[in-house]
Formats: sequence, structure tokens, C-alpha cells
Amino acid sequence: MHYTTQEVAQRPGERPQPAATRELLASLQQGAISPAAYDTAFVARLREPNDPNAMAYPQTLSWLLRSQNADGSFGTTLPIPKDKLISTLSALVALADLPQPLQDGAAHRARVRALRFVHEDTGNWQTGPDLAGFELVLPAMLDAAKLRELPLPYERFMGISAQRDAKIGHVPPRLIYNVATPLLHSIEYLGNRLDVEAARKQLSSNGSFANSPSATAYFLLKTRDEQANEYIAMLMANRGDGSLPTVAPFEVFEIAWVLYNLARAELRPAEAQPLVRYLAQALTDDGVGVSMEGLRPDSDDTALTLSVLHRYGFPISAGPLRPFEGVNFFFTFPLERDASVTANAHVLEVLQVAPASPRQHVIQQKVVKYLRDARVEVAWFPLLCHRPRRLRAHRVGTGALHAGL
Repeated sequence: MHYTTQEVAQRPGERPQPAATRELLASLQQGAISPAAYDTAFVARLREPNDPNAMAYPQTLSWLLRSQNADGSFGTTLPIPKDKLISTLSALVALADLPQPLQDGAAHRARVRALRFVHEDTGNWQTGPDLAGFELVLPAMLDAAKLRELPLPYERFMGISAQRDAKIGHVPPRLIYNVATPLLHSIEYLGNRLDVEAARKQLSSNGSFANSPSATAYFLLKTRDEQANEYIAMLMANRGDGSLPTVAPFEVFEIAWVLYNLARAELRPAEAQPLVRYLAQALTDDGVGVSMEGLRPDSDDTALTLSVLHRYGFPISAGPLRPFEGVNFFFTFPLERDASVTANAHVLEVLQVAPASPRQHVIQQKVVKYLRDARVEVAWFPLLCHRPRRLRAHRVGTGALHAGL
């Protein structure tokens, strides 16, 4: 049984047995993460190099067909309209691109159900939690659908292109080819505008674009690359069920979050020491990201790593957080649209225990002010109230990855 952090460390009034904690620690770095229909559909579009009618990974189609939701959508079953929308569009494009012999039967029925979902159940697409890169990838998916003449209510999504242009307008056109920006994780937003050879230089040492299966598969749709092929093939072999995750590898994120929550529950097992040392080795003067390779550092993983090291008796400083300091808060990634409440809260934890520096108090007060300003009023209703108003939820930052990392 795989125990999540919440199951082990966050059940009120319940302390996990040592065996459960050991099992949880032993499961780390094995890449256990939920599948992502959006990324799996991108890989489903890959073909054998010498046969354009043969799927490179036919098991992805089997996974997509059996994972379609009851309402016809693909993606999460949670009430996250943006994820359901882009996952369903990605699946529709993959189904439209299937070799002709696979177009009928189950694939045809899945396509019809998905089209019905987009027409009938996406009127709320602008509500709910934001996804990182959503305003970039949605226009790209709509363009891909138009190119395939899929009958969709395109007018419903007209405003998203203006959001994309507003974001990209702040980014130099060639930046993505010269800097390890988080945009690489969603490089598919470029559609037909990709400079293949310039992009090839941004492949990380593990063969991916910023640890993103969808971005890497998008690149492979444009060109051949052995290193990128090996990255996808390795993920497919390791998972074994035909699905792909939204990010891999992510071992720093996984270790830091688990050890952080265990430590908050006053659990610091000896078996965690090798994992703590791994975090210490991963941390650099510029911080750390979700993995030692592939993705640039971010403030949230850096703060959690520093917090874990402190709780295990390692000397720390706030120095690795300084690259993320903004005027009014700490940003998670450069160029993000919204600041993250949780990242700033984790930064504040570190600032409270790190050795004092000349500006420490000023920086702490800045973060405190941001967190206070980010609060929202929550109304409580009697249990017998049958029709409560929808509560206004605070929209947290979009520096994290597609699955809410």
C-alpha cells in the first residue's frame, strides 16, 4: 500500500505506526504520481519512425479509452474545469490523429462523448483553480483542434488568446531558447512556431524539456531525437500501464514534502537520514527545484528543503531564497502571473529560523503583509442551509506545475 503524506502525517489525533512511516520512506524516489491524460494524449500522437501508421506507444490509446470519465471528459474527476478542458482537448486531438484503422469502434465512441462534453459541460471553464501555463496551452490546443476541423464551440474560449498575448508580451521572443525558463515545461504552446534546432539546446540531461512528458512529446512530433525518445520510453517502461505523468522526475519535491510533513508531526525517523542528505546535496546557492535535473529552482521547493534541513539539525541560511525575492513578496518562478500563498508561507517559516541578517526583519514583514493581504473572508452556513452561496476561494499562484505541485 502506498501512503500519501496526508494519510501518514495529517490525520487529526492519529499517529502513524513506525512500520507505516518506514513503508512511506521506502516508497520515495520511485516516481509514484497520478497519471495525466493531457500528457498521455501527447505521447499517443507519436509514431514509429519508419511507419507513420504505427503508434510508437499503442498502450497509451488503451489507457486513454479506459480512463475517460463518465461525463465524456478526460483528466481529473475533481471539480477543476481547466484541467478537464485541456485534458479533453488534448485527447480529442490524439483521437483525431489516430491511424485510420483505429478510428472506428471504441475510439469513435470516445471522440463523440468528448465532443459532447466540450459542448455541454465547459460553460464554467473560467472557474476553479488555475493551472500553470493554462493561458498558453489552451490556445495551442484550440489551434490544433481547428486544424483538424473538430466541431467545437470555439467562440466560447475567445478571451483566452488575449490572456496569452498579455503574458507572452512580457517575454522576449527568443528567451525560451536561451534561458532555462519554466516556459519550457509548456513549450507546446508554440504550436507551429517552434525553432527545432534552437529548442534542442534546451533539452535537459535526462532528455526532457523541463521534466515534462507533454513538452518532450511535442518536440518529438517535430523532429527525431534519441535522448528525448529514451526519456519517453523510460517513463513508459517504468509506469507500465500506458499512462504518463505531468512531471518526471520529481524526487526533490516528493522527499521534501513528505519529510516536512512528518517533521511537523514530530516524526524524524532515522531511516530518513539518507533522504535528508540527498536534499542537502541537491540544494545550491540558487535554490532547488522539484528535481536535481530538468527544472530550474523555485522558492517553494527551496523553502521546504531548507525547513527540512533545519528540522534535522543541519545549519541553514536564507541565502538560497534571495533569488526569489520580489518587491512585495517572494515569487515561485520568474514571470509568473500570480504569487503563491503557500510558497510565501514556507519562505516565512525559513526566515523565522534562519540566522539573522541585516534585512531579515524587513523581509519578514514584507512576507507577513503579503499573507495578510491575501486572506479572504469565509462565510459559515448552518448545516440545514440547503442552498449556500458559493464561497470565494483564494486563487493561489501559478508557479507550480500542472497537477498543482
